[in-house]
Amino acid sequence: MRRSGSASGSASGGAPGRGDDPALRRRRVLRAVAAAVTGFAGLVAWTLMTGPAAQAAIRGACLLPRTGVHHSEGVDSWAGGYARPTGDVKALMIFLSFPDAAPELSPAEVAADHFPQTSAFFDEASYGRFRLHVRAETRWLRMPRPSTDYAISRDWAPAHRTAYLRDALETADPVVDFHGYDVVYLVADPGAPGVDSDATKVVNLAMPLTIDGTSLSRVVTVFEHHPPDRNVLAHETGHVFDLPDLYYRPPVGSNADWDTHVGDWDLMGSQFGLAPEPFAWHKWKLGWLDPDQVGCVSRTGITYHDLSPDETRGGTKLLVVRTGVDTALAIEARAAIGNDATTCRQGVLLYQVRSDRESGDGPIDVVDGHPGTSACTATSVYPPLADAPLGLGESYALPDGSTQVTVTGHAADGSWTVRVTENAPDSAVARGDRGV
Repeated sequence: MRRSGSASGSASGGAPGRGDDPALRRRRVLRAVAAAVTGFAGLVAWTLMTGPAAQAAIRGACLLPRTGVHHSEGVDSWAGGYARPTGDVKALMIFLSFPDAAPELSPAEVAADHFPQTSAFFDEASYGRFRLHVRAETRWLRMPRPSTDYAISRDWAPAHRTAYLRDALETADPVVDFHGYDVVYLVADPGAPGVDSDATKVVNLAMPLTIDGTSLSRVVTVFEHHPPDRNVLAHETGHVFDLPDLYYRPPVGSNADWDTHVGDWDLMGSQFGLAPEPFAWHKWKLGWLDPDQVGCVSRTGITYHDLSPDETRGGTKLLVVRTGVDTALAIEARAAIGNDATTCRQGVLLYQVRSDRESGDGPIDVVDGHPGTSACTATSVYPPLADAPLGLGESYALPDGSTQVTVTGHAADGSWTVRVTENAPDSAVARGDRGV
């Protein structure tokens, strides 16, 4: 299965520990500090600011810090140099042909492969808060060299990639007005012999360029065949707004699966997934949720929460349980509507978030609510996680016994009720119990 992505470096990280190892001790200290700060008994559901958060909310117990890794999942600030995906955002689509092939499609036909579908996806996912407007050029611009000269591939040699970008921008600059655009798509002729659809990705420029008064820090290089992969441009556009790759890339020669981290959930894992709607965590990060749509569980005790499906407008979308300095457990509801109309299972989805792991290194891991089964084997990109959501009456407990999530209700309006039990760190029980 082929994957597109964003050029990035490497990062390291580890999962929370057990027993008396340093990771668990660090977590206990974190919880103790949170208890001292709040200063009253019982469980507290914090209301969190929409990212980037205000300084006062940065002190909130569930705001994971942004770290230096590429596309960090931290939500305490917005990464400099990235446009914000809120309101009306303008995108420019430029079409490039080559001397070794005459395009068989018009620019309008190629543009229709991606729009208005991509804009519609984000309009639905953002509840109308992100409106992507594309201006597609009406003619092919001819590159100076044959397509095969650029050795286009997924693992593009820097020299060839640089030559392609240089030629593309030098070809377009005299005839295209770049002024005022936050997103630029460089679309290669789908029929050119050197075009490799596995090479579609966002390229981050080492030094931003200024063209027509616009600072250009990254471009989306599109090498899709006709018709293209489903949701591929929505995936790449997510990188433009600082979302990471959530898939796993196995070592060369390995037969390991690409989708072990998140399966079908969130198109930043797989643009082919049955449930491509962005995680509520990503909607929080991008500024698509109101302050009262995110709750933080920060104290010991038992509390109940209603969760409105991620795919619908209104209601609480995300619960967060802080599990470490750079880690959290996220809880949301998913339904088979909208962008997720083809989803395999509905219910309450749990996933672990790490802000210290970079794009492609597992910053999010979906919790398998049914570890002994699979579902939708004919259509899912990773059947073991296709039935990950918890259903009515089902539970999941963190391995150290500190947190248990139980689904206690499912209303006619589609909302789900969950009970969250937070045990005191020193009395955590049932270590290793998954409780399903």
